[in-house]
This record gives sequence, structure tokens and C-alpha cells, in this order.
Amino acid sequence: MAHENDGHRARLRERMMKEGLSSFQDHEILEMLLFQYLPRRDTNKLAHELLNKFGGIAGVLNATPYNLMMVKGVSEATACNIALLKEVWQRCKRNEAERISLNGLSSIVKYAQLLISESYIERLVVVYVDNATRFLYRDVFDSNSDQFVNVDVKQILETVVRIRAAGVILFHCHSHGVCAPSAEDISFTEDLLFSLANLHVVLLEHLIFNNADDFYSFYRNGDIAAIREKFKRLR
Repeated sequence: MAHENDGHRARLRERMMKEGLSSFQDHEILEMLLFQYLPRRDTNKLAHELLNKFGGIAGVLNATPYNLMMVKGVSEATACNIALLKEVWQRCKRNEAERISLNGLSSIVKYAQLLISESYIERLVVVYVDNATRFLYRDVFDSNSDQFVNVDVKQILETVVRIRAAGVILFHCHSHGVCAPSAEDISFTEDLLFSLANLHVVLLEHLIFNNADDFYSFYRNGDIAAIREKFKRLR
């Protein structure tokens, strides 16, 4: 029986990897959810029992752990893990609704200040956004001193490709002195913009802050536009 179940489970996993869940029946979805909790049992029968008991997959996922445990074969651990799915889904939907829109300089500055406030070392924050400039993901790079952050453009490009970002925003702090960009800041921004442009991804902004709450905007000061024009000429 274990050998037969292993083959069945492998076939369902293969279908899932190739097709997603669109062609799956409800009992097959429940079977797969139960695989990890019941490694050596036929989960097909239990999936059907759960569906019959609660009237469908929505009823199963909305059931309390205690009600799930009323079905023979559902342990406390299994019940908790099934009930967890609804909680995770609700958390995801709340996070989706609360996604930050970074569609103007004031909102970008406010968000950046939260991320790099009270930083006593050089820090670079890379924020990845979608086509509507909504937050997708961020990377934070801190230096080992108060003067220099070592970031490889390739690292940023790998994340862009992985999460399918449409745009990138940089936040960078100078822990001492003015917030005007250094030659290294300008060179890095140019390298990144060129590399992103080759992927049809936009570098939207690079903000540099200092510890006096001042900031320098590459976009507002025309640097982003100038680098874009340089890229066009060199293509």
C-alpha cells in the first residue's frame, strides 16, 4: 500500500508542478494538503470524508480545528495545519491590501526615512516595485564601517528577475557630511540604470540622506534623466 501511495502522490505532485491546480478536483487538492501530515496513509478516503462532512473545500478550510478533529483520522496536528491555511490566506490578503504605493517623491522620502533612520553606518536599501510602483520586496545592504557599502549590481539584477520587478528605487545614507552624491554613487547609479534598462526595468529614483535629515534626489536633480539619455546615445 505504501508503494502504491508513493506512486499516486508522485503523480499528483507532477501534475501540480506542470499544470497548477486548475485541473484538480477538490478531493485531489485536499489529498495533497494531507500528504505531509499523513505520510503513510491513503489520504484519498479522508479527503472525501472531509468534503462530505463540511460540504466542500471551502467548508473544510473554514472549519475550526475542533470540528475537523471530529472526523476520524484527523489528529490535532493535522487539524491545526488545515485551519492554518485560512489564517495564512487572510494574512496574505491583508498584506496585499496594505501594499505601499511609492508613486511620488513625498511618499518615497517618507518610506525611505523609516528604513534608514538612526543608521550610524552606510546603508543602501533597494526597493523593488511593480508596474504600479507598489512595493514588492526590499534588500538592505549595510557596510562593515561607517563609510562604504559594498553592493554588486548583479545581486540586484538577480532579485529583479526572480520577483519580476518592473522598477527599482534606491535609498542610500551618508552617515557623515553632506548628502550630495560622490563619484562612486554616480558611477554605481549609472551602472545599475544601464543594466536594468537592458532588462526593460526602470530605475525610478536614488535618494541619498545624511544624519541631518537632508536628502539628495537623483530624479529631482535631473541625474536620472541625464543617465537615461546617455544610455540611449550609447545603444
